[in-house]
Amino acid sequence: MNKVREIQLGELSLLKNFIAICSKYNLRYYALGGTLLGVIRHKGFIPWDDDMDLGMPRKDYEKFLSICNKELPEHVVLRLHDDNLGNTSIMDTSLQIPFGDELCSPFIDIFPLDGYPDDRFHYFIHTNKIKFYRALSKISVIDRLHDRDRGSFENAIVSISKVLKLNKLLKTATINNKLQNLIKQYDFETSSIVGNVLGSYRERELARKEVFGEPQLLEFENLEISCHANPDEYLIKIYGDYMKLPKEAERKGHFESTWGD
Repeated sequence: MNKVREIQLGELSLLKNFIAICSKYNLRYYALGGTLLGVIRHKGFIPWDDDMDLGMPRKDYEKFLSICNKELPEHVVLRLHDDNLGNTSIMDTSLQIPFGDELCSPFIDIFPLDGYPDDRFHYFIHTNKIKFYRALSKISVIDRLHDRDRGSFENAIVSISKVLKLNKLLKTATINNKLQNLIKQYDFETSSIVGNVLGSYRERELARKEVFGEPQLLEFENLEISCHANPDEYLIKIYGDYMKLPKEAERKGHFESTWGD
């Protein structure tokens, strides 16, 4: 069994635990990004993908955080990522797989889903405020950042900040508190535009409320996973022709891209 499949099977076990908690407490969640793409295109993991992303409406997300420690098995831990702008993950500490010089444990990223303004003026203002605080947050932890593709605005700010060492002037917790308060201004339940506001794909992860809609269960490996009511519209916005496989050279997972083979 290769390393990627080991990670995937570990994440599948975590997913079973997560689904059990959501079922017990009637919590909503959705497969996001590449995880949803895997559901639709492969009925499971993308073969080379070792990452799993889930999103929960803010109310359900905060409920999950409040009860998960008493519900998760001992070897599964909750990790809050202040330097990753407020999302969290659950990790299986009983399994460690070598990638490069690192030992990596399977984990699932869980993101809060929030609302967004739907008129052009407030959309523009809200988007640029988020970009500003997001860039400040990255600067504050610049010594810990892995090289990766970001938006051009963030890339420019990060590059300048590395030279000027601006991270010494900033407090991560203060910045992230302001950012979290900002994205909570628009409620998932009452907004017509919703999504993973701080996702890797930026505004492409936002969609009409109807696209998320009432979660539907779709096949994922040997499980059923909760997905958007209209996954097609969501995936087209992020990936374009999402049924087309990427070139061989582009088929890399999270762990391989970060730590190497």
